[in-house]
Amino acid sequence: MASKKRGHAKSSNPGRLHRWMVRLGLLALVGVLALAAYMVYLDVQLRERLDSRQYQLPARVFARPLVLREGMALRPDELMAEFDALSYREKKPLTEPGQWHREGMEFRVWRRDFAHADGREPAAQVTFRLRNDELSNLRDEAGNKIREFRLDAAPIGTLLGGGDDRNPVRFADIPPLLANTLIAVEDQDFLHHFGVSPRGIARAMIANIKAGAVVQGGSTITQQLVKNIFFDHKPSLQRKINEALMAILMELHYEKPYILQEYINEVWLGQQGSRAIYGFGLASEFYFQKPLDTLEPHEMALLVGLAKGASYYNPWRHPKRALERRNTVLEVMKEQGLITAEQYEDYRARPLDVASAGAAAQNPYPAFTERLLEELRPYYSYEELRTAGLRIYTTLSPSVQKLAEDAVSERAEQIEKDRGIQADSLQAATVLLDNNSGNVLAMVGDRRPNYPGFNRALEARRQVGSLIKPAVFLTALERPDQYSLATPIEDAPIRVEGDNGQVWMPSNFGNRSHGPTPLYLALAKSYNQATARLGLDLGLENVRQTIRRLGVQADLPRVPAMLLGAVELTPFEVAGMYQTMANGGEHVEPRTLLAVANADGEQVQRFRRRSNRGVDAVPAYLLRFALEEVMREGTGKSAMRRLPSSVAFAGKTGTTNDYRDSWFAGFSPDVTAVVWLGRDDNERTSLTGATGALTIWAEIMRKLPHRHGRVEPPRGVEYKPVNERGQYMNPEYCEGGTELPFSYETKLEPAPECRGRERFRWFRDLFGDDRDSQDETAPRQEMTPGWGVDPEEEQRQRERERQLQEQLRRDDELQQPGWEDEPLQLPPDEEEEIRQEDLWQQEERRAEEERRLLQERLEEEERRREELRRRDEGDVPVEEAEPWPGGEDQWP
Repeated sequence: MASKKRGHAKSSNPGRLHRWMVRLGLLALVGVLALAAYMVYLDVQLRERLDSRQYQLPARVFARPLVLREGMALRPDELMAEFDALSYREKKPLTEPGQWHREGMEFRVWRRDFAHADGREPAAQVTFRLRNDELSNLRDEAGNKIREFRLDAAPIGTLLGGGDDRNPVRFADIPPLLANTLIAVEDQDFLHHFGVSPRGIARAMIANIKAGAVVQGGSTITQQLVKNIFFDHKPSLQRKINEALMAILMELHYEKPYILQEYINEVWLGQQGSRAIYGFGLASEFYFQKPLDTLEPHEMALLVGLAKGASYYNPWRHPKRALERRNTVLEVMKEQGLITAEQYEDYRARPLDVASAGAAAQNPYPAFTERLLEELRPYYSYEELRTAGLRIYTTLSPSVQKLAEDAVSERAEQIEKDRGIQADSLQAATVLLDNNSGNVLAMVGDRRPNYPGFNRALEARRQVGSLIKPAVFLTALERPDQYSLATPIEDAPIRVEGDNGQVWMPSNFGNRSHGPTPLYLALAKSYNQATARLGLDLGLENVRQTIRRLGVQADLPRVPAMLLGAVELTPFEVAGMYQTMANGGEHVEPRTLLAVANADGEQVQRFRRRSNRGVDAVPAYLLRFALEEVMREGTGKSAMRRLPSSVAFAGKTGTTNDYRDSWFAGFSPDVTAVVWLGRDDNERTSLTGATGALTIWAEIMRKLPHRHGRVEPPRGVEYKPVNERGQYMNPEYCEGGTELPFSYETKLEPAPECRGRERFRWFRDLFGDDRDSQDETAPRQEMTPGWGVDPEEEQRQRERERQLQEQLRRDDELQQPGWEDEPLQLPPDEEEEIRQEDLWQQEERRAEEERRLLQERLEEEERRREELRRRDEGDVPVEEAEPWPGGEDQWP
């Protein structure tokens, strides 16, 4: 019985084992199926995420590129500032793009490859000479003479940043040394494993056991990429399993170069406030202010070292740790044969070479950027600028911006010391424009230029004082039959009683009146009483319309005090007003925005120059002469000691009541600059325009390159000598007088001391002479509109002049001696011929100069057309920018 039971037990054991084997097999099968299903799930998640993933990139902003041209004015320190903005380094001999060197006044530059708005320009070398602030002998690398050479544009920040920021690079653009160093340090088996490296895990375990702590990880580059994209950094077993599985799947679907490229773009390498620095492309600019492909080996080593812990090895906060980590990476590079032992010793001895922490600011030019955003707002949504990676091409000149920032910061502090003003109580703002294009070259809204707070250049509305006076005098000069620069203006007390019984009695500086004063001198000396009297005679509404035509759209009060500056404007608005004066009466809307391209540079929108002629060229030139007198003999005279006398500077001081605001607005033939100096609490500063703002303005302008020589007058202007009463002193009969420009339409009364040649000479001077006017007077159809001349009235005036000329001819035929106390001294025929010949030669010289200027404009226009053709040939689609339909605002 017992034996039967034992036999039954023996026979049941194989069956039980079989059942357990079946159960285990089924369980394994279920596990495999579950794992496969889970792998499929992970695979779907992986591919959907990677295949549809697009980086959210803030718009990147670029300064205007410096264009080197034969014969252009360029100071060496200006060129150095441009090199600094581009992070070009001095090196001899040149070994790569982004370098320059100098021998005496000979320069050699190797520009970087760059995608401009009108197409990509490859890296290339150029040589040139700078002598007496003029560029010459511009030649390409082959030694051929060239007309111009454009450098790359300096990056000047990003828009609407905060959050994740990166500058993605393609695998083809990754320096091989960087890729090999990263593999050597982070994952030596990267090229051979399938996403997970058993050898790497074993090597890390051994290293950790030896050190008694976790000193090395076993994760591959693929695993780190998966972690960066899909998971947070909290350690857990589940995360490690998912990380390994997804790494294997990633290796199945994607090539090694793609995986390495994505890791290089995804790794976190620093933090700046709320802005996270991702990827080596942006980290290169953040830490070294240079493109990734221009890094030296010791700089690459630092970035690779930061991948282990960017906060712990922060080179600004922990430079010693960062240096040790960099040298560790350099040692690995030597061991792997990436650099020689000699190179290792050289690079190991170098400092970190990182840029200053402030240089890495996301928005280093907050005042300029604020205006840029205003111009972008009608065309692009907030989300586009924050995430679409647009490339914004602007007008900012890095060298001019640096000059303006230094002048504002340093001079404001110096003025406080010299004048005994409380330290840090003064604030300042400045705006600089290109006269012809209206491009904003520089803008400073705070004496701490990088401070992104209240932007006084755009937002501080302050009374402008005497800055408004040129509009009053321009209104008069637009009436050539009534006013000229020589017209005496009575500078005497004036009393105006308003409807409410209030009395307005302006007084001059020093409470002195000066009596009859030539119009130009009344402006140059900034006489309040003369300006008020002139403005009231002209009419407040006429002056207001003149201010409008100069480009000012702000509110203009209809009160007499407006004539003396009771008008609140921002420095930016004042700059636009004075740009019109500087540009011969043509107002160009100030702009910061030139073009916008998508992230790949494949689609470009261009923003054209917008202009209109608000003032005729003739009165605009006469006003310019008066403003030049401000600098020569008037309230701006103190600045001319520091400025080159060969440049035609013009401008106007402005001081408000109780010395609250100090202004100066002025221009050279090329640049308009406006400076405001005052206090945010609007308290007294004890500064006039000349003792405050003018000193900052002069400091900026003296360091800028300018065209030398007198500004040539337009057709319709002639210079004549006059006496202090504004009477014409004909040089044929007498000497002396002051040479002033006049409109051809102005008829001057002859000076009594210069009469005596012809009885009816004053009549000829009054109405003109057919023989002279045919050669000298500019035809009306060739002059630009601006005064609103009635054609019928003009025809009647010509008919009256013709009749008077006929009467003069008959009177000359009947003329007999003895009608005057002194007999007429008729000149010989030869002298008359010489005079006519001189007049003809003067007119011919003037015409030749106009032909030369016209030829230059035609050549410039042809150059622009050639640029457009080159852009079209380069397959870069260009379109005119259009605002949102219906003016819809797309911003939060």
